[in-house]
Amino acid sequence: MVDTIKGIYSQYVAVYNDEFRNKLIREQAITDSMENALAEKQFMVYFQPKNNLADDSMVGAEALVRWIHPVWGFVSPIEFIPLFEKNGFIRRLDGYVWDFVCSKLREWIDKGYKVVPVSVNVSRADIYQPFLVDYFRDLIEKYNIDPSMLHLEITESAYKENPEQIIKTVEELRQYGFIIEMDDFGSGYSSLNMLGKMLLDILKLDMQFIRNEMAKPVECSILIDIVNMAHRLHLGVVAEGVETEEQKERLKSVDCDYAQGYYYSRPVPVNEYEHMLIINGHTV
Repeated sequence: MVDTIKGIYSQYVAVYNDEFRNKLIREQAITDSMENALAEKQFMVYFQPKNNLADDSMVGAEALVRWIHPVWGFVSPIEFIPLFEKNGFIRRLDGYVWDFVCSKLREWIDKGYKVVPVSVNVSRADIYQPFLVDYFRDLIEKYNIDPSMLHLEITESAYKENPEQIIKTVEELRQYGFIIEMDDFGSGYSSLNMLGKMLLDILKLDMQFIRNEMAKPVECSILIDIVNMAHRLHLGVVAEGVETEEQKERLKSVDCDYAQGYYYSRPVPVNEYEHMLIINGHTV
């Protein structure tokens, strides 16, 4: 309950009311259901394409977890992901997603598809595990896929907790051939510091950062400076949350490389994504 006033220095008392009570009850219900939900495969992996801004071709995708509960229906990730990060269950859920993605990549390769890389999220709870590099190495060996087909997204907020360890882990993963993406770039204050110290492959510009920059006149925006800086560091740039033609054209004008968002596609179930591979010419 103290979390409700944490950081609010003018408030010393938190009131226990019905709203807070209902929130606690809901969180407990989610916690009580998570193990069974994983066992029953209520967690579904959706895929959201990433497109090349130059020609609109599909060049990759991000794997996103969705929870379809038999009674509650769709449970928003905004509701369960922070809770799972808090109670540690996110590590098991992430492992489930990683394994599923690798199994599908293997399946599509065996079908003769020209598969594109898929990025998966690596949470703060994952990145500091001592055997993470071995885990990913064993996973791609299990399914016999090239590590470059699995992009690992790490949020810039993870860097703040233990910079030395995360730099070491990322270096080992890159040496093995994994592609590292910095997720949510521009959402916090440590992004530039992290960028200056850690070797990466791709920057993912935060959705809210994109929206804020789009609201500014071109001459007042730092978007082109960020993209230019990334290119000087030999990094690709992905813009998240692209929803309109105007946003797409603005990003193209500053030489942003890739875009992800509802303009191209919402996150879709695996069967719909496989159909996208087919209709976009990713078959042989």
